[in-house]
Amino acid sequence: MRKYIHKLACLAIYTSVCLGISSTIAPVFAEDSSLGIVMRRGHLRVGIDAAIGGPYMFWNGKTQFYDGFEMEIIQEIASRLKIEPRPINIPWATQPENLASRQVDVLLSAREEGALESGATQGKFIETVPYYRNAQRVLIRADGTQIRSLRDMIGKRVGVVANSGGAAIAETYNKNRGNALRLFSSRDLDRMLIQLRDRQLDAMILDEPVAVWQVRNNPNFIIVGEPMIPIRLVAIVNKDDVSLKKAIDQALTEMRQEGKLEQILKKWNLWESQTTLKSTRGLPDMVLAIIMPSSVYQ
Repeated sequence: MRKYIHKLACLAIYTSVCLGISSTIAPVFAEDSSLGIVMRRGHLRVGIDAAIGGPYMFWNGKTQFYDGFEMEIIQEIASRLKIEPRPINIPWATQPENLASRQVDVLLSAREEGALESGATQGKFIETVPYYRNAQRVLIRADGTQIRSLRDMIGKRVGVVANSGGAAIAETYNKNRGNALRLFSSRDLDRMLIQLRDRQLDAMILDEPVAVWQVRNNPNFIIVGEPMIPIRLVAIVNKDDVSLKKAIDQALTEMRQEGKLEQILKKWNLWESQTTLKSTRGLPDMVLAIIMPSSVYQ
């Protein structure tokens, strides 16, 4: 009997070698069928939202396809799994239900660590290792150099995207300082950028990639002050899809170790902060308790 089992084991190993199956995938990711399903299908369905805009994800009119640093990360992950990436554009707010109903395999769309671990989505999903460490930055006009920090914005008109990390920072600062900032909140980012350009706003607090993107495309804007509220961005898969998560984790880990992730982020002017990002020592302590306390880098 033992000889028979040994022969079967040898046959399995021999077959794997002949078929070119990597030994790092089959044994390690045997918990469930999620990776196998994706591999047999030959493409990875990734939930994205191009409306988030550059440099995260956007529609490139020149190439007639999606572009951005998240798109390049998706393409590299798929390449390492030897399958095709298939981005599926879904409004950001409805992405979790599309993932839960298995219309997509994974979400890679500016998702913050821990953000889906409460409320109606609690316990439904698991997160990959992080691929980017995000922060909030202060964007001003190049001629508004008297502003360097939140303290310098007291009495100033400050724009934030509704329900964003920047909004949470500004709102918490106001709670602790008696509405010191003249806060303007909107979901219309383009309109607020025009208001900043036209001096109707004095500053904005934005996701670092968005702020960097605006400076890249508008020389009249500059970023000032230190990064605030560092939060990691992760990909999201269904809670039972452990093998798929591990495969994506492995791809991201290899990308980091081999310098590929650095190469992608440098292309989009986003690498420097990954090594220099500091804590939020200049902010009220309450901010860290409000915004993702489990995911703030120490």
